[in-house]
Amino acid sequence: MTRNAAVRWRDVLVDGAVVRLMEAGDPAADPLLFLHGWGLSPACYADGFSRLTAAGVRVIAPCLPGFGGSDGPALLGADGGLRNGLDLASYATRIGRLLDVLGLAHPVFVAGHSFGGGVALQLAVQRPDRVRSLTLVNSVGGAPSRTPRDGRGMTSAAWWRWAAGAVTELSPREVAKSAPSMLRAFVPNALRKPVTLALSARLALTASLAASADALVASGLPVLFVWGDADRLIAPGEFSSVAGALPTEVVAGRHGWLMTQPEEFAVLMRNALVVHAMLERRRRGQAVVLPVGASLADLVPLERRSAARHPVAQVGRTRTG
Repeated sequence: MTRNAAVRWRDVLVDGAVVRLMEAGDPAADPLLFLHGWGLSPACYADGFSRLTAAGVRVIAPCLPGFGGSDGPALLGADGGLRNGLDLASYATRIGRLLDVLGLAHPVFVAGHSFGGGVALQLAVQRPDRVRSLTLVNSVGGAPSRTPRDGRGMTSAAWWRWAAGAVTELSPREVAKSAPSMLRAFVPNALRKPVTLALSARLALTASLAASADALVASGLPVLFVWGDADRLIAPGEFSSVAGALPTEVVAGRHGWLMTQPEEFAVLMRNALVVHAMLERRRRGQAVVLPVGASLADLVPLERRSAARHPVAQVGRTRTG
């Protein structure tokens, strides 16, 4: 049996739009919603997913709107004219509704890489009832940079220059390993939805999500930021000011390290899920040692299982941890 034998693909209809969905692992296991990076598809991360499923995690990885066979976000406004760009809210709305359609009974762990990190964060803002924790890997949202090396957010103010930089992001040793799967995802996306590809890249450049991240942390939601120490595309930027219960995790690697180092990605994610579950349990004065035979789902308090969370806007600013 190959390492990716458990991967399953299907199309899910969400409010009239097709969402191409990759699933892996036992359907009864604890679910992790993973949102992929710009121009890619979940298939690029399959090696890491297979390791996660072996550790007992169910992976739910949709192709974001406009990528990998999923219908794109609306490009026309209510008046029939071309919209002035896209917004993360439209991406997050589609993903939130996907979770509704899938009929998941409990909030899910959510992780996002690069552009997917921005969508994941926006999803937590819009649908706190659906999100149990956030793991943001080399995420957009730290605001665009003013100069190429000032450490703020994206490393280029031109979307096409940043997109071209994604090609040179891979080291020569990594090209043979990851470039084929990346190209298999990127080329069809560019051919099928070139306008969506360009507009979403511009959106990634301009996203400023630090205030939203700060509000989510203040609400008590476990949020972990992960960065590659050699990332030449995205810097933490304004995310550096967000201080939560979990310290920022820095790994050795470039922007796409989780595709070239699937074992490290799987170990980090599995540890993050356990810590996120335990943080929530600790806040409620409950034991943080897992009983023999218990699953991560057993750590979800009953009120969270009924999705009874308050919108972020109504939560006070007192930090918990």
